[in-house]
Amino acid sequence: MAVKSLQTTVDRWAAAAGSASQRYADGVAATDVDVVGRAVAAQDSLLSGFTSAVQSGLWARRLQQVGTQGWKQAVAGKGAANYQTGVAAAKGKFQAKMQAVLQVETQLQSQIDAMPSNSPAARDARMLAWAQGMRNAKAQGAFG
Repeated sequence: MAVKSLQTTVDRWAAAAGSASQRYADGVAATDVDVVGRAVAAQDSLLSGFTSAVQSGLWARRLQQVGTQGWKQAVAGKGAANYQTGVAAAKGKFQAKMQAVLQVETQLQSQIDAMPSNSPAARDARMLAWAQGMRNAKAQGAFG
């Protein structure tokens, strides 16, 4: 049996992407495996593998193989469109997060508006109140 040519192999792979993407989505929907739990449980292995890749030079070599030009070409070829698709898909999540952020900011702004602003020290205090208020809100889980 003859081995398929490179062109035939690549063309068939690309042509199958439409049905493969649906099979991928179906497989994810049907899984009963806790993939996030497994990922969390494997974090030591992740760290070990990444550390090994960095220390061996593999990580740097792979980055250098692509290079800055390769990265730019990938962004021009598909990255920009993928970015837009991802933003559109995440709009609801962004809205929910921003609702929480804007609630905190509205509350903080009313507090800061009531603070004096007639000196550099007073303006610094307003700035610090904003930073501390945002930090405290994050620590208390206000942003999810």
